[in-house]
Amino acid sequence: MSTATRSYVIWVFCILSLVQVGAPLSMIARREGTLRTGTAYKFRTRPVDPYDAFRGRYVRLSFESTEASTTNAAQFTRGQKVYVGVHEGTNGFAALGEATPTPPLEGDYIKTRVTYGQSSQKKHISVPLPFDRFYMNEDDAPEAETQFRRAGRREKRTAYALVRVKSGMAVVEDLYIEDKPILEFLKQNQK
Repeated sequence: MSTATRSYVIWVFCILSLVQVGAPLSMIARREGTLRTGTAYKFRTRPVDPYDAFRGRYVRLSFESTEASTTNAAQFTRGQKVYVGVHEGTNGFAALGEATPTPPLEGDYIKTRVTYGQSSQKKHISVPLPFDRFYMNEDDAPEAETQFRRAGRREKRTAYALVRVKSGMAVVEDLYIEDKPILEFLKQNQK
């Protein structure tokens, strides 16, 4: 192998190595940037607690609001990428705004996909919120799920996820029951 070929192979190897390291670091930096500087919104939840063999226990989140308004629901198809505006509603919790095929020029928004479109007479589409898991300590997650279920169904307590939103990305910061972070609530309500 000539010196030029060897140098070329080394450069290609170095570039590929940087790409392999840079991609995950970029994803982590974007997530952390959203947590630090994104706008905080409270999304009302309805969680269940599954288990992921590779990542551990988490509280699976289901949200009360999953419909976005639109001027014509027929313009969207199932699976289509959409940008949904987010704002604080009159009750202090997050409200979904209008869905558009391109990012809005102002205001906060979440990038997601259409799960169900309606006829042209309808003015709403269904969209999943792209943050449906909150990972917790293996020991705390089952109790957190139990408390969330009780809070929402039997005890009528306020349960929500505090989510940071920035440039289409949304990251769950923490879960709350009665305005207390979930771990604090669990400590105060131990049996």
